[in-house]
Amino acid sequence: MAITTTDRQTSDPERDFPVRRISFEEVIDGLDADFAAHDDVLMCHLVAALSGLFPDGEQMFIDAVKHYRDEVTDPDLRRQVNAFIGQEVTHGREHRRLNERLAELGYRSKMVEESLQRDEVMTPGMMRIIKVATRFGPLRDVGRQIQEDERYEPEPIMLLALTAALEHYTATMAEMLLTEPELQQRFADQRFFRMWAWHAIEECEHKAVAFDVYRAVGGDEATRRKAMRMATLALAFIAGYHTVAGALRDRRSYRRAALVRSVWRNRNNPLFSRRLRQRLADYHRPDFHPLQHDTTAIEAAWRRWLDDDGPRPDAAAA
Repeated sequence: MAITTTDRQTSDPERDFPVRRISFEEVIDGLDADFAAHDDVLMCHLVAALSGLFPDGEQMFIDAVKHYRDEVTDPDLRRQVNAFIGQEVTHGREHRRLNERLAELGYRSKMVEESLQRDEVMTPGMMRIIKVATRFGPLRDVGRQIQEDERYEPEPIMLLALTAALEHYTATMAEMLLTEPELQQRFADQRFFRMWAWHAIEECEHKAVAFDVYRAVGGDEATRRKAMRMATLALAFIAGYHTVAGALRDRRSYRRAALVRSVWRNRNNPLFSRRLRQRLADYHRPDFHPLQHDTTAIEAAWRRWLDDDGPRPDAAAA
């Protein structure tokens, strides 16, 4: 896709995406604990941990973009901002509902969600790990900063930068879900996969909005890159910790060596692949823009499936 070089604030004035009035209540209410294929307990707990991050994460995204909405003068970017907010509101609602069900099934989704609501992202167990991991070597500054910034409240521009960085994460993982049959096949419950595919489609659709707003209001490169480093650290600790802790506390992990088999199976998980890491690392390039990874054909194919009951795409080329 060609990115415009005019003075307009949006990178693609013609980019349009809907706010879908959609509900997965029936799917969520009927969800079984074994929703991952092949007794993959790690995949189950990773999905639950990620879902736990979404409701309050999406609200932060909404608030960060809303804070600067009056500074958006481009009518097309303003239209995209409004659609972005509408989509994120629905994401938050559906994942809050999902987190309730996952918690009933024994997952840590509500624990993750509630820790974000209390502004206590780091649990005592996570803090113990951080203290050990940051005692020596290149992570010492991280440990010192965590202790010094215990009550750190980011400025609005940093929250917007964090939003743009985390949107790059969600859009990259979304593209991976929509293009990697290996990842799609890890869902045993195909109705549950449909919920995650819907979320992935919308993450691809609005992936440039927060980034364009950040540039439009004068966000600088140093803050943008710092926000990406912060986002990476937070996601690694929160999602990683709750995935591992949940799996270790899950009785299913110790039946027929399920956890060992799950670890072995996840060596090929696209979410841990070099391709994903390379895509994420692109964000640090000074000339980076989300639309450089063109997903318009992918979005169109999956929209036909989601919105028009068309055939499910076999695999869209990345």
